[in-house]
Amino acid sequence: MRETVEPTVNQYGAEEHPAFGMIRAARVTSTPGVVLFDSDIKHGTTIRITIEAATRKRENNHDWIHGGSKQLIEVELSEAQWASFVSSMNTSGVPATLRWVRGQGQLPELPFAPRLAKSMDAVKGAAERMFGRAKKAMATYEQALKDKAPAKVRNDALRDLHFALENAEANVGYASKVLREDTENVVQKARADIEAMVSQHAAHLGLEAGQASGLLELPVLEGETVEAIEG
Repeated sequence: MRETVEPTVNQYGAEEHPAFGMIRAARVTSTPGVVLFDSDIKHGTTIRITIEAATRKRENNHDWIHGGSKQLIEVELSEAQWASFVSSMNTSGVPATLRWVRGQGQLPELPFAPRLAKSMDAVKGAAERMFGRAKKAMATYEQALKDKAPAKVRNDALRDLHFALENAEANVGYASKVLREDTENVVQKARADIEAMVSQHAAHLGLEAGQASGLLELPVLEGETVEAIEG
């Protein structure tokens, strides 16, 4: 059980308590685009969330609650991360970029290092390893033929070549599948960010949802599904 503590009154007549807080979200525009945690693109528009300690003051039969007395943390999310955050409950959470933390101050910026590059390197590495083994098996088999080796030696070399080719196809195919899934994930997140930006500007122009729907119709790319886009 946590201890119960009554609020105190500061020199300005406002109540203070360790549990009093204020949270706010703001849409901000950055030029050039900013780098966010777990996002493979740079973002010109982001959502910034700030949590501060708050005070409460009673005047004219009304409670006035103010933040800003002590900032606790500031985080930044992409439009896609924000949409996922507000629509998903009881999950493991949504990646966010820490910008400011009390006791540490402003935090360093992230380098732009898309994780998609990791998947591309994995495909390239798998291809190099697997086809390197295939080339070696081919060289062994050709040498056995050149040396007119016994049938058993030639057959063993040929079997090793078949195994090397089959393993290469399976391993590179799996790495390619992971790369394709990662690429689709990047495209879907970027789509969500672009569509949110268009909706924001449409609302700023006073357009209703139906009127704004035709402003930007992004094509469905190969490998994408309607369910994934709508989700």
